[in-house]
Amino acid sequence: MRNPSTKSPILILVLAFLFFLPANTFSQENRLQPPRRESKIKSTDHFVEKTFSLYNKVFVYDSLTRAGVEIPVELEDELMERAEQDIDSLWDVVPDIVDDIADASFMKQAKATLNLNRAKKALKFCGDYVKTSILGTKEEEED
Repeated sequence: MRNPSTKSPILILVLAFLFFLPANTFSQENRLQPPRRESKIKSTDHFVEKTFSLYNKVFVYDSLTRAGVEIPVELEDELMERAEQDIDSLWDVVPDIVDDIADASFMKQAKATLNLNRAKKALKFCGDYVKTSILGTKEEEED
């Protein structure tokens, strides 16, 4: 039996730490690619899949805003709604990841770790984009 109350404070601290990491780059020229092979650990693969789904939405939105394209309100609302659904599905999967990785074979653990590292990069980009769009940049503050 799993006790989710012991894992939630740790998870919140880890996500808060990732969110407050310094933003070295505010936009990305090249799109990150999802991992080519699955780890065969269902919760990890689902987390990586949903992470890259969210990343693709944020990357497209960032690319459009950087290009100066006016995004219709309806499309923006739809993107935000789908991104919210992806975030909710990430929260549903996170508590099971550590237990599932611990119970897997060494090779599956290694593949899952590599896939999670790639997902971490995608989440870092999403967090940096949200942070800069909400807080702005130093250049905007000086103007």
